[in-house]
Amino acid sequence: MNSTSIFIKRYPQAVFWAIALATSFSGAYLNWLYPSMFWGFLVWGSFLGGAFVTAVADGREGLKAYFSRIVRWRVGIRWYAVAFFLPVLLRIAAFGINILTGAKVSPGFQWPAWGDLVFEALIVFFIVALGEEPGFRGFSLPRRLVSHSAISSALLLGVLHAIWHLPLFILGEEPLIKLPLIISSWVIVTWIFNHTDGSVFIVMLLHTAVNFWAGFFSPLFEGADAVRQETWLTVMFVMTAILLRIAAGPELGRKPGTTMPEMVTGERVTVK
Repeated sequence: MNSTSIFIKRYPQAVFWAIALATSFSGAYLNWLYPSMFWGFLVWGSFLGGAFVTAVADGREGLKAYFSRIVRWRVGIRWYAVAFFLPVLLRIAAFGINILTGAKVSPGFQWPAWGDLVFEALIVFFIVALGEEPGFRGFSLPRRLVSHSAISSALLLGVLHAIWHLPLFILGEEPLIKLPLIISSWVIVTWIFNHTDGSVFIVMLLHTAVNFWAGFFSPLFEGADAVRQETWLTVMFVMTAILLRIAAGPELGRKPGTTMPEMVTGERVTVK
């Protein structure tokens, strides 16, 4: 075994996040230089980094577990409902508060065509969500959960994920108010992850639903009202994360004595 393999086996999380962050920042820079040519490099760094580190650290059985999460769809119909409808409920709540605090719906807005939204949702699911979620939720999250509480894992990885998004904020593609939204979304996702046997598939659906409903609601406001809508949406995400922490406890629904998703060699381990 060479020194590189030894290092990866000893520090799999650090190597994964180094790959994810490096591809994020370099991909954004290349996309800035050559628009639309290298954006896939930005998105798929997480997926490929997770697969690479898993292959080195855990071998064939680890890779089998890594990819099995992506197709783990037997999670119960209620979690499909949560994944699809929770994002729209949060947006409706933000919309209502925005209106109550003085925002006006843009007089010239038009609802986007459903066909366009569905097409964009398919792109998000098979390119964006598939490129991101297996690495972040299928590799990094379960490893962290082995020796740390769910809430601490969600918050720490949420901060790292927010840093991963920094190129979008630096380039002005996303408002800075979304930083706490990204971090709090990790609490929500971890809660769902704990209740679906570590399904990355359902997390990918949640990611797609967030983008789908964003496209549906985004034409409603302009200017300062649009900024305030994003602010209230962030507040809704943060409040939901806080309520989940209170209701589900520090393990976010992961009960003592239950099995955790596969780790390392693909075997199951028991929460202590």
